[in-house]
Amino acid sequence: MKRTLLASLMSVVSVAAIANNYQHETSLDFSWGDVQTSDLQSWDMLHRYYLTPVESNAIAPLAEAAFIGRNSSVYGLYNRGTIKTDGIKDSFAAWGVGGEYMSDNHNFYVGLDYNSINGSSSKSALSQLGYFLQADWLVTVDVEHLRLDGQGSASQLGFSSKKLMRLPTGDFMSIEARYTDLKRTSRNRFSLGGDYYFGKTLSVGLLYDWTSKNGLSTDTDAFTIRSQWYPMAQLAIRAQVTFDNLETGEDLYTVGASYRF
Repeated sequence: MKRTLLASLMSVVSVAAIANNYQHETSLDFSWGDVQTSDLQSWDMLHRYYLTPVESNAIAPLAEAAFIGRNSSVYGLYNRGTIKTDGIKDSFAAWGVGGEYMSDNHNFYVGLDYNSINGSSSKSALSQLGYFLQADWLVTVDVEHLRLDGQGSASQLGFSSKKLMRLPTGDFMSIEARYTDLKRTSRNRFSLGGDYYFGKTLSVGLLYDWTSKNGLSTDTDAFTIRSQWYPMAQLAIRAQVTFDNLETGEDLYTVGASYRF
């Protein structure tokens, strides 16, 4: 009887563990804000496919499962939005594709992203080549090629880094930093952010973006507060607000959710 009960219990635990693995992740985000005298609303729909199953039952936070597991993936993104000015509404659409390659068998990293705006010649392509200095610390060299309507094209060089730290309390903290040489404006863009994970399911984060000639003085800047919560291993809900967004110059609000399967 005891053996039968033990076998049944082990079977239930095994099924639960398998259920937490996933290879697909679908995300939907809604953003809104004022851009000068216009109202902006935008939907982002993204689906990511992992080439190998992601283990989400590890000690690390659920949001960092693919990073810690070094799971390669590809994704597709579609953006749809409207800008309303004095009662006149204009629509826009954009799309993107990309992916990242990494593996437990080596420490190298490759990332690619391509984005385009429908009905426009504006495009951007980002390529990243990186290396894991530690199992939870990645650094990359970033090359971005931009082409904007009526402004020609330009290439920008940058660097980025991500480190996931386990704290003495058992919680985690993720630190991210990025630098980009903005060729079009003779300025540099800097980004520094962090997310504190309360266990595996809840995170609260801050992000500071700024442009400058020397990194110390500030020409323009933006401050973001964000949070994400997993009520279950497969489902995440999130929200963030960016004050003085660098792209719009105004405050921007976003809510969203992701489902893994």
